[in-house]
Amino acid sequence: MNQNPEIDNEAVSEKPKSGALGLLTGLLDYAEIIAASILAVLLIFTFAVRLCRVDGDSMNKTLLHTEMLLTTNAFYEPEQGDIIVFHSVDSQFSKPLVKRVIATEGQTVVIDLTDKKVFVDGVLLDEPYVYLDTGIYNPNGYFDRSKLTTDENGHTVFTDTVPEGMLFVMGDNRNHSSDSRSRAVGMVDEDCVIGKALLRLKPFTVFD
Repeated sequence: MNQNPEIDNEAVSEKPKSGALGLLTGLLDYAEIIAASILAVLLIFTFAVRLCRVDGDSMNKTLLHTEMLLTTNAFYEPEQGDIIVFHSVDSQFSKPLVKRVIATEGQTVVIDLTDKKVFVDGVLLDEPYVYLDTGIYNPNGYFDRSKLTTDENGHTVFTDTVPEGMLFVMGDNRNHSSDSRSRAVGMVDEDCVIGKALLRLKPFTVFD
């Protein structure tokens, strides 16, 4: 019976790996998959989404202190009504702040403290999320008093126009929020926006 050593060698080379070598190969494959998954998650959370914690009561009753938000800045352009997280430059706040976008660049904000109404470019905002613990706006609280005037109806009004590349933001808890009405925070540079709030983790809530 003729023997073909070349065929025998090829057959041997195709036998599956076994023992310690096979186990090591399998473990390395799994390690590679896990490493790739971890890298993907890190890239997503570095460049696309971030977890942020609500610190303080300025967004009551919409958001409460210590609640966790998932935010994104991927291809994000701020719009009126968005809840955003941002760094406040040249202010007393070292931690990121959470507020709601009221107006964007070029728009004029008028707040009628007497009637408790907010207008942007003359249009009355529908703000079911606003919380006023005393039922009125407190003019002695968070307003830059240099921008307070009295209109023809005798109402106290706050007026400001948003510069290019900036945002006017306010907390939903209007009498307990340092925001764009005050000198402590002022207008927000769009470059300082960390991201828009996509959802709250607990209780789970998806924001528009």
